[in-house]
Formats: sequence, structure tokens, C-alpha cells
Amino acid sequence: MPVTLRQLRYFKAVVEEGSFNRAAESVHVSQPALSLQIRELEDALGAPLLERENRRVVLAPLGRQVHAQVLRILDEVLLLETMGKRFTEGPFRIAIGIVSTLAPYLLAGLLERLESASPSVELDVMEAPGGELVSTLLAGRLDAAILSVPLGLLELAEVELFEDRFLLAGRAERLTAFRSLGDTSRASDVAQSDIGPLLALGEGECLGDQVLGACSVWRPQDVHRGARSLATLSALVGSGAGLTFLPESAALHEQAACPGLELLRLAPPEPSRCIGLVHRAVFQGQPWVDVVAEAASGVAESLVEQVREAVGEYSPSS
Repeated sequence: MPVTLRQLRYFKAVVEEGSFNRAAESVHVSQPALSLQIRELEDALGAPLLERENRRVVLAPLGRQVHAQVLRILDEVLLLETMGKRFTEGPFRIAIGIVSTLAPYLLAGLLERLESASPSVELDVMEAPGGELVSTLLAGRLDAAILSVPLGLLELAEVELFEDRFLLAGRAERLTAFRSLGDTSRASDVAQSDIGPLLALGEGECLGDQVLGACSVWRPQDVHRGARSLATLSALVGSGAGLTFLPESAALHEQAACPGLELLRLAPPEPSRCIGLVHRAVFQGQPWVDVVAEAASGVAESLVEQVREAVGEYSPSS
């Protein structure tokens, strides 16, 4: 005869109450029904678990060992029973990826905002290039990711967060030389200006591909790809090695770290990337999706407002 959870709960009640009568009252069954379940448990285990002494119930030697195990089992059952509620109501612990070209600038503010969010959301964070994050999402090892969208994958749902425009970055003399070439300052003009080289992130970095897409006519020999981070790119162009494009979300942080780095806004339509929260379809409608999206959007809005105030909008005469 298999052991049942009912038997374990009744056994626990008898131990806690020290009486079959009081135990039966606590679990809302008759005393004979409870006694029957305890006898069946003892039969299944092959030895007595309880002894009656002076109108009091005490644990038999096997009962002491079984009681410790029963407490562990019932604790695990309670956890299992609450998982469904926690899945839909929180608190939530989410495995989230953030693309490498955004994580250093977004993460601190995101965690700070989530500390006071309701429902409560805690993050296990992975930082990686966009392609790796997508693969990890599809494999089920991440719940969500913040990266460039759209992806257009049926298995994943997307929530747009913000537009991250690109600024031209380099030393002041290079940017001045570029602006002196004409009244317009577009990404395609950078490609034709012959004041490169253009420095971009290495192969496999989606931001590097986006920059080259914005400057599609740049001569391949004048494009240097190999840096693995925006910090490295910024240090290189700040020292005079060439030009690059920095997203607004990173621009002020990298400019502060590289005193020689200057920023220039290009003429509309400005090259940009769209950042979104991407999550596995199973989480569609879960409360934490809106909480994380709202927090990330708030941090991004603050970053973008700061850089737009510092750099200003495009002006042909600036």
C-alpha cells in the first residue's frame, strides 16, 4: 500500500497535538478516520510509529526518524503548492539578458527601480551580444532579454522600450573637419567624407552591424572592426584613432571616461536602434513583464533626456 500525503499530514498532526482526538479536530476529520490512516501508514512502513503512554501519544523509535522526514516532505509539498500562485502573482525571480552594448549603462538604474516595484521582481542577469541572448532565450535558459528589436520570431514576444539614436563620436578636430564639408551631416556623408577610418564593434556584435548599415557606402578598407566594447571604441576615437558611432544610452558615460571624446548629432533621419524587452511566449500576460518594461523604459528615458540636453538637437550651423 503506497504512503499518501493525507497519512503524512495526519501523522504530523498527532505528533504536534500529542492526542488522536485533538489531532482529528485540527484536521477536521473523525478520530476513527484519522486512526485508520495512521494504522495504514504504519502497515506501509512495517513498524509502529506511535505509542500511547498515560493517555498521551509519543513517538516510537521509527516514528522519530519518520517524523523528521515527514516535515521535510510536507515543506517541499507546500513549496510546490505555492509555485503556481507565485508564478502568476509574484514575487518573481527572472533570468534576464541585457545586450552588452546597453548593460553597463542601464543595469544599475534598472535594479534600483525594481527595488521598489510592485509586484516584487528580482533579476539574475546575463550580459552578452544580442545573437547569444536570442539563442539562450530560445533554449529556455533565459526568461527575457533587453536587446535590439524587432526579431520577428514566433517563439518570442516583444515590447518596444525606446529609440536609441546614434551620435558621431571622435576628437574635436575630426568632427569639425566633417562639419566643414557641407550643410548636412548624415551618416552617409560620414562614409563619403574621407576623414575616417570608421571604428566599429567586431563581428557578431549587432551594434557594429547596425553602424555599418547606417554607413553602407563606407569603403571596407576604411572600416576597422575588432573592439569588443563601447568603452574600447570610445578610448580609441578619444585618442584620435578615427570616428565611431555611440548610442545615446552610452554617450555621456563614455564621454566622461574619455576626456578627448566629442559628440555630434547627425541630421534627420538619424541612425538609431530600437531597444525592446523580449520574452518567451509562455510569459505573455505575466505581471512582471510590464514591471520590468516600465522600469527599463524609465531608466532609458532619463539617459536619453540627459544626452539630448547636453548635445542638443541637430543644427546645420552647429
